[in-house]
Amino acid sequence: MAPILDVNLSSSGHESNQAGTLYLAVYGWGPSDNAITYYGVEATMDVYGFNLEHGQQTGGFISIYNKDEASAINNVIAGWNIEPESYNDSQTHFSTWFTQGSNACPDMRCPGFESVFSSEIVPGMVINPVSTTSSDKRYITVRVSKDQISGDWQVYYGFNGEARLTGYYPRSLFTSLSNKPVTIMFGGYALKKGHKPSPPMGSGNAPIKNAASFSGVKFFDAGGNTHQINSALGYISNCYRVSDFEHDGFFYGGPGNFC
Repeated sequence: MAPILDVNLSSSGHESNQAGTLYLAVYGWGPSDNAITYYGVEATMDVYGFNLEHGQQTGGFISIYNKDEASAINNVIAGWNIEPESYNDSQTHFSTWFTQGSNACPDMRCPGFESVFSSEIVPGMVINPVSTTSSDKRYITVRVSKDQISGDWQVYYGFNGEARLTGYYPRSLFTSLSNKPVTIMFGGYALKKGHKPSPPMGSGNAPIKNAASFSGVKFFDAGGNTHQINSALGYISNCYRVSDFEHDGFFYGGPGNFC
């Protein structure tokens, strides 16, 4: 049986604090007593470019996390983002993050991610070309899944094609993530700080024609077997078009005008 997307999240669509306002459009799945447990996710998403300023961020992502202990949130994220404050440009980047407790580390900016010797893909690298609403779409396929032998969390990446292993986060970085099934999320975000306007989310366009999209969503069980999401068509809060998933799942949607 294909997994049903169902995560118990707030449906307010955004969070505000002194650091800024974060808008999310996310689908997800969480472990339950009567279901197969999963240890990874893969998805294909189209990528876009925008001219952003410091204090603005936007992107699309997949995420796995475990929150068994309040003081130890274990999280691995992979996808694309535009973040002028971190990259000192407004280009689109392949981005990864891991969080252990209160410590968060993006890309290769602190010890954590271990590159595979044969891979030319490095977290933080520029993605070029990108999609526009008036030309062909460009896609990345990303995957985060647990290696069944080592217990490390492997990261796969592909541009307009199959995802290949780029590196991994060692299991020694994490506590509960090392031996527990994970909660899975995928979607888009937009972040603004201070009085900056919110940047676009996804493609910057609402459905039907030019929305950003997720497709080919797969979950991975404890044995490394893939579970394809049932085929259907839906939208995450009018921001992302999602295919290949069961449509009676839960969504966490940001306001549609932030697409």
